[in-house]
Amino acid sequence: MATVLGGLGLWRAEQVARPVLVEVPFPAFAQLPALPPLPLPPPTMDAPAASIRVRLVSGSSGAPLAGARVSLIRGLFMAVTGDTVPDETALTDVSGVAFFEAPGAGVMTVCARGAGHAESCERDVGVVSGGSLSVALTLPPGAVVEGQVLQHDGTPAAGVRLIAPGDNLLAEMTPSWSTTDAQGRYTLDGVTPGSVQVRLFAPQGRALDRYPGAELTAGEVRRFDIQLGAFVPVTVKPVMGRTRGTEAVESVHVNVQLEPQADGTFTGIAESGRYSVSMWGRRNGREVAARKDVTLAPGAPAVIAFPFSELKSAGMVLPWFSSDPGVFEVSGRVFLSDGAPVKGAWIGAQKPGPRGRRCGSSPDDHAHVRFDGPEFVVTPRVGAGRIFAWLPDGRAGSAAVRGGKGERVSVDIHLEETGAVAAVMDFGDGHLWGSRQEITVDGHWVGASHYTLWDGSIFVPGLKPGKHVLRTSNGDVEFNVNAREVTNLGVLRRPPEPEAARSDSEVAASAP
Repeated sequence: MATVLGGLGLWRAEQVARPVLVEVPFPAFAQLPALPPLPLPPPTMDAPAASIRVRLVSGSSGAPLAGARVSLIRGLFMAVTGDTVPDETALTDVSGVAFFEAPGAGVMTVCARGAGHAESCERDVGVVSGGSLSVALTLPPGAVVEGQVLQHDGTPAAGVRLIAPGDNLLAEMTPSWSTTDAQGRYTLDGVTPGSVQVRLFAPQGRALDRYPGAELTAGEVRRFDIQLGAFVPVTVKPVMGRTRGTEAVESVHVNVQLEPQADGTFTGIAESGRYSVSMWGRRNGREVAARKDVTLAPGAPAVIAFPFSELKSAGMVLPWFSSDPGVFEVSGRVFLSDGAPVKGAWIGAQKPGPRGRRCGSSPDDHAHVRFDGPEFVVTPRVGAGRIFAWLPDGRAGSAAVRGGKGERVSVDIHLEETGAVAAVMDFGDGHLWGSRQEITVDGHWVGASHYTLWDGSIFVPGLKPGKHVLRTSNGDVEFNVNAREVTNLGVLRRPPEPEAARSDSEVAASAP
């Protein structure tokens, strides 16, 4: 029995010693709402971009172009001053690619020109700090102008810089250029076919422009020798009407480079020959201008009294026409209607610069800048307005902005499910180059639409699906638009003039 009880006690002791697992219910933790992600800082152009990649192909063969020069042009690059190429340039490799590592951020024009190939550019492309940009250009075939430059005494002219901008209507940014060697020889390669003007900058000063004759054709090699005239000192004295003495004006513009002097005159050295001199400027808050034909004879300094007068219209003196309020900066991102960031969009912003005389309710001009990613930075003119964004398929959106001089404003743009209309205007022989053609859609000005004067192309994004009416100087056109589609209207020509009615006697007289 003792043995049994002892064993039982031991069993109870073991039972007591064994732990018992008890589940104790705990209250559920409260589910806190997820915190929204921190907003990204607005993009800037204060620091360098990551990279810019430019690929070139031949327009005639489609093959990659190696050894072609690519230039990044910021602001207005004036070839007429004798500059050769912008500071930021690179040559393409065997695959036709030029790579810029850590270039400056900003808005620029990318141009390229190669041996046997004329220039091609993409204007107004932008890249933000830390961003990247990709550009593809197709270079058309070019021509070659070569020859020898001689001094007025027949000796070779070394060190003369020659520049061939080509057709001015193409608004070229990087002209063909060459510098004469010790024998005065030069070669201008990749000249744009057509009517060519050669500008010369001798060590003594600016020379008269030369023209190689008939229009150049693609692939042509033309010989063009030049003999310079003697160079003479020139002084221009602007005077008000017939009043003697020097009058203070802002500038004198001529086809030679003259420097302003403290006494109000403008001096320089120019090649002897025939010139058409013009000047414009400001005097006492009013516009002044003049034009005069002069002949510079070799061997003697030329002193030209240049009468000018105030510009008038309908007998009234015109005030100085513009004032520049400055710019402010707008940065942001572009999103699709579902909230996804776009991969690249065009941004339309009011062009900076002076406020000039405007007619009626015509809209302000807008610049159109292409960015590769969703981020953008543009600098419109000070004041209130809208920033526009659109894609090639017509989806578009806008946002209102307001800023003072030097301020920074951030705004995001969400695109709507819209479409676009495209067309090309045929101006005919009577079109005046330089005049801006206004267009309307449904009776509204389209100031931020993409419109290129040089080739007459029209692209209007942001149109809601349905029927619309496009009005141009060539007439009205009705069309339909679908979301994410571009309605192409083709070439818009001016309607033919109605035939004048003829009398019975005129009809009878013309009968055989």
